[in-house]
Amino acid sequence: MLISNHQNTLLAIVVSLFLIFTGCGDSSTDTDTENDDNNQNQSANFESGLIGPGETFSYTFEEEETVDYYCTIHTPDMTGQITVTSSVEAVDRDTVEMENDQFVPENLEVAPNTEVVWVNNQDHDHDIKTGTPSSDNDGDDPNY
Repeated sequence: MLISNHQNTLLAIVVSLFLIFTGCGDSSTDTDTENDDNNQNQSANFESGLIGPGETFSYTFEEEETVDYYCTIHTPDMTGQITVTSSVEAVDRDTVEMENDQFVPENLEVAPNTEVVWVNNQDHDHDIKTGTPSSDNDGDDPNY
């Protein structure tokens, strides 16, 4: 009998933890869906993670489309856009610099199958995420 009670207690704890973790995941998914709605025709989807000073992040754009992106640390001011079109000269690689908390150039046109490399030329971290900043994020980074 004692083992049965411990098993029931353990099962209740495991189920409770599962429900808590599942609830947390649902909340995050709802937030991501907001950004997906802003770019529902966009097939490129990436999130760089932190890009430290002197570090880079790259992504190869395969299809013709317009891709909005931003730095989640420095929103709403640090945004950019990549337009992938066959009407521009094809190159293997193009570069976007991160300078003065801006993407330079802010708007870039590339041909399909072009690798774009973002270079952090600043003394603090940045990141890059597809989409547009949500209106409820003020972009204040307490570590900046």
